[in-house]
Amino acid sequence: MKQLDIKTKHGHLFTCNKCNKFHFEFNQMAIDFSSLKIVENFYSYLKTIDGNEFERINRNTQYHRKIQIPFPNTTIKLVLSQTDLSEIKTLIENFISKYKKSEFENQMIKKLSQVSVKQLN
Repeated sequence: MKQLDIKTKHGHLFTCNKCNKFHFEFNQMAIDFSSLKIVENFYSYLKTIDGNEFERINRNTQYHRKIQIPFPNTTIKLVLSQTDLSEIKTLIENFISKYKKSEFENQMIKKLSQVSVKQLN
């Protein structure tokens, strides 16, 4: 796995060559993802969230951040503001884009190397 490290003001998403996981950190929260596909699934889910609707539904709660995303099979939920949600989406979108570009470039280099080896033989 090629080392990749993307940051925003409050967030950080990076690859780890030691454990081969994708580490996502935002404010005081951290999530480890085991594959890019899971990162992409999380991003797809975040894109479906209507922050305005969550804020409307939860406007009378005592939470400061009105967008609440529960984690399945736990009592944990991620609480976000509109700004937080937007920043997380941007962070993950940039990470996925750069990761895929990096993977594509690595594949092209491998193919060019194979062609070069064949030409030498």
